[in-house]
Formats: sequence, structure tokens, C-alpha cells
Amino acid sequence: MKIAIVSDIHQSVYWREVIEQMDDYDKVIFLGDEFDCWANKWPYQVNNAENIISFKKSFPEKVDLCWSNHAISYYLGERCSGYQSEHAFDIYEFYKKHEDFFNVIYIYDNWIFSHAGISEGWMKYCRINELNEINRIFKEKPDFFKWIGPDNFGNNANEGPLWIRPEALIANRVPGFNQAVGHTESVEPRTVKENGQIFLFCDTYEHNFLTVLDTEKNEAEFINLE
Repeated sequence: MKIAIVSDIHQSVYWREVIEQMDDYDKVIFLGDEFDCWANKWPYQVNNAENIISFKKSFPEKVDLCWSNHAISYYLGERCSGYQSEHAFDIYEFYKKHEDFFNVIYIYDNWIFSHAGISEGWMKYCRINELNEINRIFKEKPDFFKWIGPDNFGNNANEGPLWIRPEALIANRVPGFNQAVGHTESVEPRTVKENGQIFLFCDTYEHNFLTVLDTEKNEAEFINLE
């Protein structure tokens, strides 16, 4: 399977490059964070997010959207960094209107896709036994997905799949699965291999990279769209 991974949006329009290449991919997965950037342009942000929803509607079986911390910042009232009080109601309405298009986790082959990553510690902390329970539990018990702490950066074994940082994720990885995540910015995307498991960290400061994963070869290409 060939999967295009679009990491944290934050108002970026680089994702549109994927539209012209849809025949090349079996899946396109957006890792979230449609809103909140320091430029804070409005209504540009919501228009860009609505275009992503339209893209999803055009390819309903091929495009997947992930819940993220900057989404539940409005959807569940978390108020994470960059929170826009003046547009909070409009952003909440966006997610409420389109909530059925989003999931916390997607699994294809032996790969997990989520905004920040699934740790075994968090699953035990929330008494979640199976990965395939996670999306249902988000609908039934969304508070399980709020910030846990106490580490201010989110580098905590029990931190949830919208918040956990790479170091804690790798140390508390779910056995038997590779993971592709966003959430933690770096200059370029990177691949980390640990005891036979692979982690793709896809988020960058400029939000300008596309990750293309071949799940049969377990190899990823990072493409600068700028």
C-alpha cells in the first residue's frame, strides 16, 4: 500500500499538491492541526479547513482525517498553544459539523497513524485493551483524550495520542506496530528505528513536507513541497 501522509496543517496549503497525484496513492492521511498558526489569518484558516473537508468528500474511501490537539482545543475546550479566543466558536462549529469525518487512529497493515502516537502506557492508564476500541472510546469518553501531564512538554508515558512526544512514545511503544505521527515539529521529517519497529515523525516547522510511505517495503520518502 502506498500512503501519502500530510502532517500538521496550521494554515499551510502545501497539501493541495496531493490533489494532482491522487492516482499515485492508495490512501491519503491528514494528521490534523488544521487551525492555529502565528500568522492567524481569518477567514483563510477556516476556508482552508473546509477545502480539506471537500477533498475528503470527493474521495471518501481514500482520504482519512485525524483528530489532533489543536482540534480538541476547541472541540473539548483544552485551550492549547495558539488558541484563538476570537474565533473559538467558529472553529468549534467547524469540528462539530464535520466530526463524523475524523478519527483518532487508523491502522493499515502493521502501521498505526495518529496525530501524536499511541503508547502502551496510555492504553493501560485508560484501561483500553485493543487498538480498534480507540475511535469508539473517543466518542463515548472524550475526556480520556485530554492532556494528562505532568510533564509540560507531553513527554510522559501515559500521555494520550493527541499529545505524547517522540521520546515517550518510543520508550512506551505498542508492540508489533510501526507508527506515523505528527505533532512535534522539527526542521525535516525523520525515521527512527527501535528494536525492529519504525517511527515516522512527519511534522516540520514550515509544514511543507509530504511523507510517502510504502507499507510493503516499510520505507518512506520525505518530499519537500515548498
